[in-house]
Amino acid sequence: MRRLNVALIARTLCSLLMFEALFMVVPLSVACYYGEYDAAQAFGAGAVITLLVGLIGHIGITPSRRELTKYDGVMLTTLIWVVFSLFGLLPYLLAPSTHMSFSASFFEAMSAFTTTGASLTDSFDSLSHAIHIWHCLSEWIGGLGIIIFTVALVPMLNSSGGIQLFNAEQAKISQEKVSPRISTTARRIWMVYILLTAVLFGLLCLGPMSVFESACHALATVSTGGFSTTSTGINAFATVYVKIVITLFMFLGGINFALVYRASTGRARMVARNDTFKTYCKVILGFTLLFIVGILINGAFSGWESITIDPLFQVVSFITSTGYMLGDFNCWGQSVFILSLALMFIGGCAGSTSGGAKIDRIVYMIKDMSNSVKNSLRPNAVLPVRVNGRVVPSRQVSIVVAFICIYVVIVICGTILLSFSGIPINGAFVSALSAMGNNSLSVADSTLGCDYQALSPFAHYVLSLLMLTGRLEIYSVLVIFTPYFWRR
Repeated sequence: MRRLNVALIARTLCSLLMFEALFMVVPLSVACYYGEYDAAQAFGAGAVITLLVGLIGHIGITPSRRELTKYDGVMLTTLIWVVFSLFGLLPYLLAPSTHMSFSASFFEAMSAFTTTGASLTDSFDSLSHAIHIWHCLSEWIGGLGIIIFTVALVPMLNSSGGIQLFNAEQAKISQEKVSPRISTTARRIWMVYILLTAVLFGLLCLGPMSVFESACHALATVSTGGFSTTSTGINAFATVYVKIVITLFMFLGGINFALVYRASTGRARMVARNDTFKTYCKVILGFTLLFIVGILINGAFSGWESITIDPLFQVVSFITSTGYMLGDFNCWGQSVFILSLALMFIGGCAGSTSGGAKIDRIVYMIKDMSNSVKNSLRPNAVLPVRVNGRVVPSRQVSIVVAFICIYVVIVICGTILLSFSGIPINGAFVSALSAMGNNSLSVADSTLGCDYQALSPFAHYVLSLLMLTGRLEIYSVLVIFTPYFWRR
């Protein structure tokens, strides 16, 4: 079997657990501020357990080798998300307001860290402030990528190990550096991420939300996670101002953050000329027009907002996998629902916080399909795929096509596994597609009438695996289950 650097992997995981324990102090402080002492005990116990495990491992484990190979990077990438979820579930398991089993708590934590935004809680209104902020903070941590956070902050990974992690977590079509050093790239992208969150928080405070609600929605929106603080979701604050502001920041969350950084440094022309960004904008505009047609055909017109702001909000919410849903969505008809599934599959740009197959791959695939049609008329013509003025190697195009095929196969397999739990086939398909695309299950819940509160533990783990696989761009998870990975 292949020899992995188990000691370094374990020590890195323990180091990151100490950071996770530090993040738990935020909801602990919120619980104390609001006098939620049961929640404070749950988060206090969770933080102490997480810190002790991390501290003991960090002190007690001494790696003989300090380098991470590509195989170590892949294994560590997957394990970070699993370990963060295993310890991140402690507050859900211990807090009296959630009433969750272990499998449900694991689902809740994985949903948050992968920015899926699905929840198994009975009522958001009954949750403590501490649980709300932990929901949204977990999404924010996982939004830009726990790995990028790792590379930016853990000194031992600033060299070759950081590159292995960055490459394993990021889509192969989006590994853009804004600096020669990978750690500097990660830190600068995180600076933009923090700045966007702070700006959104300030803008939301000017609307009908309280300071706490603004903080939660800022964390959940920039990360394109979609958790809210009420059972009615964003509808509790759905003024024109709030919808416009959140639409803008969901849109930004769906763009490659390397491009956002370049735009922030005055290189906006580079963004405007980017093929993926232009396609992203065209898809949003095209689907918004189709949504408007569906709304008019189904007689769901209820004012100027219903054919301007609302469809744009919903399109951006679906394509970025944020998952916010307006109350009128169910009245827009089945055609709009089918279009929503297509948006969930497409997803935002690679290198963003959004889920889905990613616009970048759709661009590659469409251009390759166009060349195939042209080759049927001119068999001897050499027609390379060009993106951003550069010729894409045929091997990379083949990888993209294979990725999309594997993506579809996994969704089908997930649908079959969920159907074993007694979920109707249509609900199982939408649930699998939603989880794989890191989109909220609220679409299936509201449109197909599935009772997700009654999901079996088996379904919890299946959906959690789909969320993890989709968040890590399939290969980092899938390759671990192949004999080739373990072969010397």
